[in-house]
Amino acid sequence: MSNVLIIFVDSFPYQLLSCVTHLNSATEKWPIIPGFGYSVNIHAEMFGGLLPDDVGYFGEWQYNPLASPGWRIRKILPLLDALCRPYVMNRGLQYLLTRNYQPGHIMPNIRLRDLDKFAMAGKHILESPKTYPHPTLFSEFSHLNVIPIPQLPKGTRDEQLYHTGLDAIAQHHQLLIPFPDLDGFGHTYGTDALPYQEHLSHLDTWIMHLIEQFQSHYPQHHIFIISDHGMVNVTQGIYLDIEEIVGKAGNHSYVYFSDANLLRVWVRDERIRTSLYEYLLQLEYGQLVSPDERQEYGLTSKHFGDFIFVLHEGLAFEPSTFAHHKPTGMHGYHPLDPGQQAIAIHYGPQWQHEPPQRMRDVYVMMRQALNEQW
Repeated sequence: MSNVLIIFVDSFPYQLLSCVTHLNSATEKWPIIPGFGYSVNIHAEMFGGLLPDDVGYFGEWQYNPLASPGWRIRKILPLLDALCRPYVMNRGLQYLLTRNYQPGHIMPNIRLRDLDKFAMAGKHILESPKTYPHPTLFSEFSHLNVIPIPQLPKGTRDEQLYHTGLDAIAQHHQLLIPFPDLDGFGHTYGTDALPYQEHLSHLDTWIMHLIEQFQSHYPQHHIFIISDHGMVNVTQGIYLDIEEIVGKAGNHSYVYFSDANLLRVWVRDERIRTSLYEYLLQLEYGQLVSPDERQEYGLTSKHFGDFIFVLHEGLAFEPSTFAHHKPTGMHGYHPLDPGQQAIAIHYGPQWQHEPPQRMRDVYVMMRQALNEQW
């Protein structure tokens, strides 16, 4: 049975690999094209080879009135929305109405009048890798141990995971160590800021110590350092004027959900389909995901939206359904944009198979290594 260490770094951009000393010196390193969307789907592809069509969700939230937190009180939501027009009041009442909906998850910036439209659908593999409802590396390989992410403030978890990982290597010859905090530094500060650069440097040092520790225990090994996507600085906020141009959204006309840089639109009245299409087509700050791209990236289900629109790299909706203000850094743009490329680094015997190019190739690569018999 093979000895495999997988080190996962959330949001490590390939274009910033040159900013670190140790990892950039690796002989085998590849830029990886992620899937469309955010980590909740990219992790399914990375650890299970599963596209959105395979898992049945695209993003954390989806149009699903019957499962929404506001379906039972849908008749009074427009009144509550009108009475609580100031943002702080709207957000406060939303919190009171949804605090028992999905405990442990942050509610996005859903307007009160839209609480009867959206439901949480996406499932994060690393929250419970062994009980994820689809086949993954974690269900196939019983010896693959995953170090759980500690319940500590964001920004402090990686150092604890580093120390826990050092101790765990002697007990587990197949091990995954996740580092989730770089993503938060990117969203909060951007990739040029000192806190981000300092944390990137810490990760470079910590990861090399983990690699050396694993190599000393298991001279014959495969070691992978992988990320799920990149990160770029947000340079401009975009105001979404869809309701001003097409008309008011609702369950009987059309529904839309705007993540920071992805817009999904569900058509409820076929008479306005053409108007919605023409509105999205003329927007100059992004592009519609084409039918061919939806096929290629596993986004064919109409449950994911009749239309999917993605902003150009560096832009973000402000406000969006997900947040009131734009982030400082963001990912989730078109997978072919240069700042979205993830990393895949390999230590061990020279990789004899096809080098990875897409996220599902990373899954195949790790699966092949875990399957080796020594």
